[in-house]
Amino acid sequence: MDEIIIVVLGALLVAALVLLARLLIGAGRAMRRFSVLNEIAEASDRGGSLEETLDEICEILVPEVADFCMIDLISDGQVERGAVKVGPDGGEGVAKGLAERRPSLPEPMERPGHGPVEPRFIEEMTEAQLRELAHDEDDLEFLRGLETRSAVTVELRARGRLTGALTMGVGWSGRRYRPGDADFARVLSGRVALTLDNAGLFSDLERAEAARAEIAETLQHGLLPPPLPQIPGWSLAASYRPAGAENEVGGDFYDAFPAAGGWMLVVGDVTGRGARAAAITAQARYTLRTAAVLTGDPLVALSTLNRALLARGDSALCSVAALAISEDPLRPARLAVAGHPPPLVIDGDAVVELECAGPVLGAFADGSWELQPTLIESGQQLVIVTDGIAEASGQGGRFGDERVRTELSGAASPVQVVQRLEGALQEFTGGVLEDDVAILALSPDASEGRSSGEISIASAKPLAGATGFGASDG
Repeated sequence: MDEIIIVVLGALLVAALVLLARLLIGAGRAMRRFSVLNEIAEASDRGGSLEETLDEICEILVPEVADFCMIDLISDGQVERGAVKVGPDGGEGVAKGLAERRPSLPEPMERPGHGPVEPRFIEEMTEAQLRELAHDEDDLEFLRGLETRSAVTVELRARGRLTGALTMGVGWSGRRYRPGDADFARVLSGRVALTLDNAGLFSDLERAEAARAEIAETLQHGLLPPPLPQIPGWSLAASYRPAGAENEVGGDFYDAFPAAGGWMLVVGDVTGRGARAAAITAQARYTLRTAAVLTGDPLVALSTLNRALLARGDSALCSVAALAISEDPLRPARLAVAGHPPPLVIDGDAVVELECAGPVLGAFADGSWELQPTLIESGQQLVIVTDGIAEASGQGGRFGDERVRTELSGAASPVQVVQRLEGALQEFTGGVLEDDVAILALSPDASEGRSSGEISIASAKPLAGATGFGASDG
């Protein structure tokens, strides 16, 4: 009997050690990925020429992320190889061959004007795939010589424009890309595109009279949040109304995306206006998405963005409310707030403010935030807005928090929440906003048949009583 117990305990110990090793490996991989993103952000901040920045990005990616990588630039339908980097074990002539080789990108990536293009992810390279990539028999022999095991090509899209493509491959190192690596490449592409944009990738495209039209198009197609996803078990609605015109772009945003263990929803507001605000907004969204994909933890997301903003060294500040939910509405959501107006819960005619405040991001290196478990019951609506609503000016002064609560009282669905606030704001301001406005509302899907119960919110206190919007029903 003792021998059996010893064998069982030994097996359990081995299993625990294996699990611990996997967790440590995963944590190490996540930290290395964050480090890569931060290094690319630093390359952007150094403000080098386009050629210098291209080479620096490739130096960051090889060999940390890839055995070899290429960055191709796309302008007016023409594809040009911009930079190549090959790891130290790649063999002689590989770098020269890749630099001189005509790119073989997915066809949609070579046609500007089309919508976003999905990455080309090859988890295990086959002979058939090599033939599909090759231009002729000589090129096929060259590709075979690379001994590529896995490869991924992602588009580079900045300010709504397709400007290039990034290709990374692994072979002689013995590594292989997995679906998670393809997801990281998608996030990485946004950071690379932003960095190249800052390096002057578009400096020769449109100038003078065309500049204002380009910024207006950017506002409509580049900075507007993506359509809301369908999240099982939940109903969502959102709205974003930019203030100002053309080069007076602001920095409010909302986003909803898959995360480890479920989904993450964020609403944010960055300081400033114009191109700088747009750059910070893009950085905030990509950083939050990266942290969510890797961890699914709102606190990790806020801490990661806080470090990234502090690393900029230019007093970039951002307020964020981040909410992690699962596809089971019976499980409490996890809410973290950093310098953002308190989220509100509508329960019939009552409006409840959630007390879960924390410092604004980008201000304090030792900032900390609390995670607030929040159970949203059937028939209740959770609403997150930016301060542009309460601070909106009209003939009666400021719109104010009291008017916000009055409009929300009795709202029966996320769509109704957005419609009420949109309509009231339009009437109060006459359609003229001094600051951006973002609204995000969600509730458990009524079709899920949740049982009624009390809202589980610690330290909650009761309070006295356009452009298009998006909605999504689970």
